[in-house]
Amino acid sequence: MADNSVSGYRAPHRWVVFSVFSLIYFFVYFHRVSTSVIVSDLLAAFHTNATALGFMSSMYFYLYAFVQPVVGYLSDRLGPRRVIAYWSLAAAAGCFVFGLAPTIGWASVGRALIGFGVGGVYVPTVKAISQWFRKGEFTTILGCFMAIGNVGAVIATTPLAWATDSWGWRSTFFLIGGITLILALSALLFTRDARVTDDKAFATGVSVPERRSGLWTNIARVTASGQFWLAAIIFFGLYGTLVTIQGLWATPFLMTVLGIERILASKLNMVIPIGVIIGAPLFGWLTDRFALEKRNIMIGIVALYTLTWVGVTFLFSLLGMIGLALVLLIMGMATGGFISVLWGHIRENTPADIMGLTSGLLNPAPFLGVAVFQVITGAILDRAGRVGDLYPVAGFKNAFAVCLAVSVVCLMLSFLLRKSKAKT
Repeated sequence: MADNSVSGYRAPHRWVVFSVFSLIYFFVYFHRVSTSVIVSDLLAAFHTNATALGFMSSMYFYLYAFVQPVVGYLSDRLGPRRVIAYWSLAAAAGCFVFGLAPTIGWASVGRALIGFGVGGVYVPTVKAISQWFRKGEFTTILGCFMAIGNVGAVIATTPLAWATDSWGWRSTFFLIGGITLILALSALLFTRDARVTDDKAFATGVSVPERRSGLWTNIARVTASGQFWLAAIIFFGLYGTLVTIQGLWATPFLMTVLGIERILASKLNMVIPIGVIIGAPLFGWLTDRFALEKRNIMIGIVALYTLTWVGVTFLFSLLGMIGLALVLLIMGMATGGFISVLWGHIRENTPADIMGLTSGLLNPAPFLGVAVFQVITGAILDRAGRVGDLYPVAGFKNAFAVCLAVSVVCLMLSFLLRKSKAKT
């Protein structure tokens, strides 16, 4: 095996690591939003309702959230490579269980196993990027990583609808499971971890071991910060509401309010991940390139995000197809930009030896948000009653009003964030 003592900032292998982990992350986002397109298929296959379907979909996020502190700790102790490979094997198994599921209960088990497995990708990659790339590159590279992941969300719209119509949703998930298995083995065989873990070590090319404090001591270091909890609450609300519409209700909502077929509605839903693909690297690059204050950028982004919910909740009849597409595009751009800038903020304020643990403790927040809001909005829609295979406009309006209220709270809280520490 090649020597890892070369400066990670110059080693060509950093791009191998970035490429393989990005391909795996492609399927993390694919699974995150895939149920939106196959809602009708799942309702028919399992003879179920929106509340049960929302619970099934939310299992991904509960297990994803649950595993984050574990993979964060193991990323610090074992290194990102092995965590990503082993957890991806679990995700592949989940795909097969989901594809074979005879009932909504077994589908929930498969969805939970997928969530558990893909939960071992993002946090270890944040750790790996913090090792292989400079602080001044971190937000940009992370934005590019998120953009690649969101290509998976794009594929989970119209292309997934096409695959489902052509081969059936079960066969499609068998194929995805096979690809995930191959990528897990690729991570294990073709990538390695960087030995060096802090900026001085990378600058000099000298391997410096991480400081090893006790697990509970490090957890206390992280969770004692009020800023940590503030960031977690904002992340919970913003990302939870975004993926609730993108990953579950956008396609049926657009079918209802615009009176269009599933394929066309899925194409419109596709503009959300396209927005993330644009916004994540764009805001990341602008922030790094011009050394912008991350707190102020996040406030502006959350304000923009809140305005998009006003449009979706109250102005959909005036916006029409093109207007709604533009609003959803901006919603995706704002979310992608917020996540890139937030993690850049965390990177600048977190010691290298607990970066994985900090990421693991923070990252459950957005996915718990998705799990909570998918169930809440599903229950609101069920109270409105189903009209054929869809739900009435009033039901969607009530459900999305909750998401708007949450985004307003996030905006108010964002003003309490402290400024980032200066770069070194």
